[in-house]
Amino acid sequence: MNTRKKILSAFLVASSLALAVPLTAQAERGMGGCGGPVAMHKGADMDGPGRGGMMRMLRGLDLSEAQRDQLFELKHAQMPKMREQMKVVRGLRDQLRNAAMAETYDAAKVKALTEQQAGAMAAMMQMRLAHEHAVYQLLTPEQRETLNKRRDERSEKRKGEGRGMMRGGPEADA
Repeated sequence: MNTRKKILSAFLVASSLALAVPLTAQAERGMGGCGGPVAMHKGADMDGPGRGGMMRMLRGLDLSEAQRDQLFELKHAQMPKMREQMKVVRGLRDQLRNAAMAETYDAAKVKALTEQQAGAMAAMMQMRLAHEHAVYQLLTPEQRETLNKRRDERSEKRKGEGRGMMRGGPEADA
């Protein structure tokens, strides 16, 4: 029985991490253009270092000084909100890890925590998309057209790469 508990516990930890890592990576990557707490402290561009998010795609659009000022305001208005939401996600993740390693498994508690974490992740995604929309609204029609072309080119370049862990493999709907 004790061996069974250890195996179950190890499985729960592994499956929790397997689920949490991609979600956390996605959350940090797409945090409404703030790149996560690490990126914020390093002064990285809004989608984090080495990532090709919306803010990176704005490069070369010949933004006016007024547009740059507005982008700065949007970015810095969102950072504290996103940072707070990330703290919630991290706290829930820690509670889930602790639940997996507890002497007794409380399925109801784990269910509640996972639902809270899903809600927190959804809130982060909503914040990110609202931010991207606000940024998009700042652009002129010509800048939007250029941005849309870049996005289409990027999608074309990525075709055949697959998705997520399947990158390099079959398409998600194949």
